[in-house]
Amino acid sequence: MMIEYESRHRETVLRLLSHLPSARKGVPTQQILSTYERLPDRRLYVWMENEKVIGVIGIHIQKQTFAVHHIAVHPSLRNQGIGSSLIQAVQEEHISQAMCSTQETKDFLDSCWHKQSQFS
Repeated sequence: MMIEYESRHRETVLRLLSHLPSARKGVPTQQILSTYERLPDRRLYVWMENEKVIGVIGIHIQKQTFAVHHIAVHPSLRNQGIGSSLIQAVQEEHISQAMCSTQETKDFLDSCWHKQSQFS
């Protein structure tokens, strides 16, 4: 289940964000999280299962669109559809806006859209 990020999720979210390509390239995870915490046009959501945060998705909301800037799933739980579930849930949450990707999320979103179109 996807819920909005709360400060009680901070440590787990920081660990998840450390797996992002931008974090591996040297962008501090504290800086990434701080952007979501202080800017009103940014939203961070977590995916919860059994009361544990196992995934995170961060978006930038604009007038008619929102861009998925970050998405991460716990490494031991990847390839189980959690990332796709995050994408679907955030689309439903922001149904009146078109979703787009960033350079960091493009490949993942393309694969999600491709899978969705196979079943349409």
